[in-house]
Amino acid sequence: MNGYYIGQWNQAGQDFQRVFQTSIAPFYDGMTSLVFCKICINILVFDDYLQKLYGDYTERGMSMQDIVIEKYGREANELLEKLL
Repeated sequence: MNGYYIGQWNQAGQDFQRVFQTSIAPFYDGMTSLVFCKICINILVFDDYLQKLYGDYTERGMSMQDIVIEKYGREANELLEKLL
């Protein structure tokens, strides 16, 4: 499986905190996690968070992936892919 099993909440949270310097808790999507039996985040809530930090990057022709890689690196992008 690509991602974190439900029982790996602590590891997912630690990895998220290390990479993004914020808690995973506000972005956690419990319903989707239960359906897919893996830790999932609500990408729309995370996008809103990034937009508050960095402004409307879409107006600069950037995607969320672009801003994540620019500000946090490729490891951060890979982590997000595990959490979707």
